[in-house]
Amino acid sequence: MKKITEEDIKVVESELVAARKKFEEMNFDSLEDKLKWIRDFFNIYVPNLENRFMTEEEIKETLIFLPNELRIMFYLYFPEHGLNMANYSQELFKEVQKSKTLTYANRFYFRHND
Repeated sequence: MKKITEEDIKVVESELVAARKKFEEMNFDSLEDKLKWIRDFFNIYVPNLENRFMTEEEIKETLIFLPNELRIMFYLYFPEHGLNMANYSQELFKEVQKSKTLTYANRFYFRHND
């Protein structure tokens, strides 16, 4: 991973300030609309940051993430992002619990050589 410099952090910070300003200028009807806008923004923005600071191999590896020096900025300028992440975490927890209670057949036992 590319070393994150103070200059890099300032650039990310200025990008997030601009995005927050745009967000504040919009008239949302509900919290859900706000959360959707933030979710859509980060679904575009984070891959751009990954391409900027991570190698292709690191991006493909599922257990490598952007450094905390950048990720903390998401929450500083979009505290609502934390609610999106909490909601996502709850859904993931539900899916994990559901998968633990479901029984399934291992596909290995259904293989055959025709």
